[in-house]
Amino acid sequence: MADKISLPNGCSMSRPSVYPPNWLTGGKSLLKSNWRVQYRFYDPEHPRRVKLCIVKNMNEFKELAERREITKAIIEDQIRENKRGYHPILKKYIVDQSEGSGDLHPYLPWIAALEMVKSKLQVSESQQKQLKWILGRIKPAARKMKIDDVAISELKRGQLKNLLDRLGLPDNYYNRCKGYLSSLFAELVEYECCETNITRDIRKRKTIKREREVLSPEHYQAVMDYLKSNFYTFYRYATIFSYTAGRSSELFSLRVRDVNLEAQEYKVVIKKGKSYREKTKVILKVALPFWEELLEEAEPDDYIFSRNLEPGPKQIRSYQITKRWYRLVKKSDKILDEKGNVLKVTADFYSLKHSLLDSLPADVAQQMAAHTNSATTAIYQVNKEKRQREALKKLDLKNAF
Repeated sequence: MADKISLPNGCSMSRPSVYPPNWLTGGKSLLKSNWRVQYRFYDPEHPRRVKLCIVKNMNEFKELAERREITKAIIEDQIRENKRGYHPILKKYIVDQSEGSGDLHPYLPWIAALEMVKSKLQVSESQQKQLKWILGRIKPAARKMKIDDVAISELKRGQLKNLLDRLGLPDNYYNRCKGYLSSLFAELVEYECCETNITRDIRKRKTIKREREVLSPEHYQAVMDYLKSNFYTFYRYATIFSYTAGRSSELFSLRVRDVNLEAQEYKVVIKKGKSYREKTKVILKVALPFWEELLEEAEPDDYIFSRNLEPGPKQIRSYQITKRWYRLVKKSDKILDEKGNVLKVTADFYSLKHSLLDSLPADVAQQMAAHTNSATTAIYQVNKEKRQREALKKLDLKNAF
């Protein structure tokens, strides 16, 4: 079998040969001959079993160098197409449907393989949207580079690196794109579509980590007072969100049955990292009246937050909060600060979570946010360094030496 190339569906092919044998070394007299590429295709399950395949498309080219280049391309095309599942006896593409193989195999074009494995990943809705966006950027770039039909098992790290460079992404988006692709390739490795995760040795770009903007206590109160007077259900949701230190995607998946008011607890699925985990979280006393309001309005099978952020049978998407915050808060010219001036809010909705965690001791903040390590919590305590700087300014070191 050393002289054969393994193909999908238990098939194989001999290595293609060319007539005339000296097609790479002979002179112009070779142009007088009819060239051909030939190989044998083997299918042990088909009655014919073996087919001699012959291709002569190169003979229309009358320049020796050009005919040689076309012949090389024909050889590569025949191998590539057969690896993608083309069956010369049946004259159609056949996908391996053996038990456990699914629709993924090493000879699929790499873009198609990424598309297929994307649907198999257990990730959040927002991550699926990111993956869709990334593949949407990659496809036209791969076509332009003429690598879109490369088999997933044959894609080289250099090809992917060049493609990513050509996308012209900002450094932080470049790193995010690499990270999402890594999750896809990791899955493909498990399906034995490729030997290694080729994204692993593509280095991240250096980026500047910006400090997240948070609302001051005074501005936070001004925003919440405005929402309470004008958009009560959004105010109620923002208050609950502030005191849960969770995510909108988690809260929007909550049903009435997940909440135990008597115990001041609710159960939620934390969708972070490589696995999902169920977590029982605490309802703080300060937010308890709002939870009680919601459950009084709800039916047993309702989602806690449905249309208009009220209980209902339909689950809504978390990105609606970002849109609502932009429309009602960021674009508003009716929110006034403590001096009566118009307050232009530039912080995002998620900053409410940072504001709460920043005000708590590190160990309490870590427990509330369901973080698995303190380093993650430190990211959210954005004003900690500011407080440390202010403390340093007050140090009296006149008698230190």
